[in-house]
Order: sequence, then C-alpha cells, then structure tokens
Amino acid sequence: MKVFIIKLTIFFAICLSIITVVLVNYGGNVDYFYEKFTTPKAKSMIIADSRGFQGIQPSVIDNYFEGKGYDLPILNFGFTIAQAVIGPLYNKSIFKKLDTTSNNGIFIISITPDMIASRKNYDNKKGEFREADQPPHNMNFVDINPNYEYLIKNISFFHFKGMFRKSSTLHKDGWLEETNLPKSEAVYNEWSKNQIAMYLRDIDNYELSPLRIQSLDTLMKRLSNFGKVFLLRMPISKEFLGYEEYFYPEFDGIIDSLTKNQNIPYFNFTKIDKIYKTYDGHHLDKYSGKIFTKDLCDLIENSLKKQQ
Repeated sequence: MKVFIIKLTIFFAICLSIITVVLVNYGGNVDYFYEKFTTPKAKSMIIADSRGFQGIQPSVIDNYFEGKGYDLPILNFGFTIAQAVIGPLYNKSIFKKLDTTSNNGIFIISITPDMIASRKNYDNKKGEFREADQPPHNMNFVDINPNYEYLIKNISFFHFKGMFRKSSTLHKDGWLEETNLPKSEAVYNEWSKNQIAMYLRDIDNYELSPLRIQSLDTLMKRLSNFGKVFLLRMPISKEFLGYEEYFYPEFDGIIDSLTKNQNIPYFNFTKIDKIYKTYDGHHLDKYSGKIFTKDLCDLIENSLKKQQ
C-alpha cells in the first residue's frame, strides 16, 4: 500500500509539473482567457466583448500615453459576448481585477447592443443571468500565476492543440491576437455570412434589459472614482450594423443619454467616415486594430484636453 501511494504521488507530481509547464509557457495559446487571471490587478482597463477584446490593443495605448501621468499599463479585460455582458456579475468581476489604488486610470468601455440585452426567458430581477458560472464571474483568484483555480473551473475552455497551431495568442496585456485571417475575398465573404447567420439565429429571443442598462450607468459612476471613463461603439461592416440598428434602434439614444448625464465622452465609430478592415464583418483584423486603437487614443487625448 505504501509503495502504491508513493507511485501515485509521483504520478500526480509529474502530471502537475507538465500542466504547470504548459500553463506558464503556452497559456496564451491554449485558452482565450487564462492569461487575464495570471497578471497583477490593473489600474487601467478595457471592458469589452469580442470586438474590443480583439480590436483594442493595449500596447498602442500604453505607448501613446506613456509619460503623461496616467496609471498604466492598461489591461484588456474583454471576453466574448457569452461572458462580457454588462450587469452585476461583470461589474463585480471588473472591480475584483481593478487595483483600487488607481486615481488616474484610463477606462474604455466598448459597448454593443448585445452587451445590455438579456434573453427573454431569463428574469434579471430574480438574479437569472445567462453569463453565470463562466469566467471571469466564477473566479476568486484573478492575479496568480500559474492559476490552477482557472484550470479546475474552466478546463472546458482549454484547447491544448492551440500550443501547436498558435493561430491565436492571448497576450499578457489581455489582447487576443488572431492570426488566422482570410486569404481571399471569397473566404472573407463566407466568414462574414456565417457571422450574420449566427447573429440572426437567436436574435428574436433577446431584448434590451433595464437592469443591464442601470448596471452600465453604475459601472461608469464607480470607475470615474479611479480615473477617466470613455465609451465607444466600434466599427463593423455596414451590413452587420444594419441588423443591429434594425433590432435595437433605441441603442444609441440610450448610450447618448447615459453618457451626457455623467459627462462621459462617447465615441461612436459607426458614425465616423473611415473604413477599418475586419476579417469577418464583425471583428477588426490585427492590422486595422492597431490603426483603430491609435485613432481612439487621438480622440481620448483631445477629449482630455477639452476637460482641462
């Protein structure tokens, strides 16, 4: 029996060592979110669904505002729309990751209609949220490396083949770099068509949620205690935008009202006459993302100058 226990201990020690090596060296390739929970708490943050998760590059923001007195570096704390839905859960997760010693941070909220919408069969007032039990909302430890809690709770998100393919990389600053880009217009059209089909498949089951709208208002107010807050709507294809405006025609009016009430800048890139390249009509590719982030920094700086 003693020999068996010794062998079992050695076996588990070897397995743990292998897992640790994978997490430390390939964590950004095997999981889209893991690295966000291995870095220190952040004094500046990007809050977003997959558009901002892939489209806003923290390194560009850090370089742009370096030496200008802001609390950097900035962390991209964006996720996919399955997790990054504005509400009590995301708000709690944001402040769990926030370094509350910050007093001059930069907080960018990339907002979409889906981020303040709820499924009609979920009663938000009763605490029913579709994003429950997913990262980051199921995490207690958000700044340890390696993070075994994340592995245990979210192993279904891991795709270990990713450390060989490396078609996407989650950087330590939270930005997801997608390198699997369409190689022809035909591929782009197919991917765009698939994105729209996915969007339309279940859209009738969603509606804007008063509780989520109120949570956005609360989030802006609380973050304002730690620095400057900016809202933006990211650029997407005209076709995709047309569907969003059809199903959520009141969205921009709601965001305009919220931001004006709090005197928070709102940059609506769907109204800006500049073309940024997406790889599927929905997400900026990494090259246009760099240009877009620089343009966003220009708008932020101009806004900050007006506030002085």
